[in-house]
Amino acid sequence: MDLTSLSKNPELPLDLDKNTIGRLTQFIEALFQQEDNSFATFTFPIDCHDPLAVLQKGWNSNTFQYYWEKPSESFAIAAGGALHKISAEGADRFEVVNKQRQTFIDTTSTFSASTHAYSGIIFVGGFSFFDHLSDPAWHSFEAGTLTVPEWLILQDDKYALTTLSFSLDHYSSDEDLLKAVLQRLQDVKQKISGTFSQTVMDAPQSSPQQSTIFRNGYQDWVNAVNHAKKEIQQKSFKKIVLARQTTVPRNSAAPPTEMLNRLRQQYQNCSCFLVHPGRGHSFLGATPEQLASFQHELLLTEALAGSIKRGKTVTEDATLANDLSISPKNRNEHQFVVADIEDRLAPFTQTIHHKKSPEIKKLSNVQHLYTPIRARLSEETDILPVLAQLHPTPAVGGYPWKKAAPYIRQLENFERGWYAGPVGWLNAKGSGEFSVAIRSGLIGPRKAHFFAGCGIVSDSDPEKEWQETNLKLTPMISALQYD
Repeated sequence: MDLTSLSKNPELPLDLDKNTIGRLTQFIEALFQQEDNSFATFTFPIDCHDPLAVLQKGWNSNTFQYYWEKPSESFAIAAGGALHKISAEGADRFEVVNKQRQTFIDTTSTFSASTHAYSGIIFVGGFSFFDHLSDPAWHSFEAGTLTVPEWLILQDDKYALTTLSFSLDHYSSDEDLLKAVLQRLQDVKQKISGTFSQTVMDAPQSSPQQSTIFRNGYQDWVNAVNHAKKEIQQKSFKKIVLARQTTVPRNSAAPPTEMLNRLRQQYQNCSCFLVHPGRGHSFLGATPEQLASFQHELLLTEALAGSIKRGKTVTEDATLANDLSISPKNRNEHQFVVADIEDRLAPFTQTIHHKKSPEIKKLSNVQHLYTPIRARLSEETDILPVLAQLHPTPAVGGYPWKKAAPYIRQLENFERGWYAGPVGWLNAKGSGEFSVAIRSGLIGPRKAHFFAGCGIVSDSDPEKEWQETNLKLTPMISALQYD
């Protein structure tokens, strides 16, 4: 391979050290001597302070775009372009996606310029709540999708890296591939340069539009809750989570990254996400609920059920937290979730640990009953089968789930789509994280659809549950007010 000619091109990032260039050259030469590889990924360390800024600067509504961030942990992923997409629908969608994922891993070679736990292949995406999608509003989404992006930036505390992925079929020689790798690395560095800086904004006040939104559909909600309570009394199920959708006009052409930027600043303890399939709408949100985090054989998950507003003063806030913690209705609802998660994890785990009593998880405008759960997975347990077993938890579905599931479609007057489904990322080494996509919205050029739900048990009050959904809708609607 002739590096001399490449070194004369000032646009290519040959500021890589000689050792890295040498290893990269040898790696690419070896690729073209093998017959069992279809793809290759290349990981390089970079300087990047804000991956969301990179995504916004290079936003392209015609291609796949993705973002994930946990501000409290200084962890973020920005990605764009779709090298390879894995998708499936139906009851076995997690299994089908997992098999296709393993096939991709088996036919991909990876190069890393530095040692890092998250170098190499990373899959990003998610799954819808139910195993089929039919609503035209979700036409650009599928029931289960994992994408290998063409470029990805990952920030882990103070360290950042980029992973670039290629199909080997597109290159006729090792020199062509090397040029392509170096050119894309340069493109990423150009995206990083000159990005916007964060601006913390005051939370907007409720507007007349919000007041109208918070009244729409009230009677339908009351009827649905009362119907659900009758089914609970008749022992059809013990708990069901009902949600509502509210649609808001949108007059701005600003990319959805701007709305996500406002959400991540206001909700530091949430997981912020954005999925744009490359056409149509974007799905984004700031969710407080983790479905599962995986690191080798360690699994972290949580029960998050039972909610109350935040107080205006320290005393009022503490009083409300105490009311939540002793509320029989909320404790009962929460315990369903804890017990169900334990039952679902049992086939995959060696040990499971959690506290006997729930803690209080405080967000900007709401506080929840919260029980963190820690489990040691059995050897060779894969991520996606565990996700399939955990989804949907009683916090967003019902208990028992199989009995409650048919009533969700019957009592809700909209298609959930990806709302309350798993969204996140995973790599080829057994690490990853998925959250439950609540506190979320489907954002289009002219309209935004927002979703919120709450658990219904035997003693639920329709009016109080309505106010709880209003409380949960507030972050998304408020963030849109800036548009």
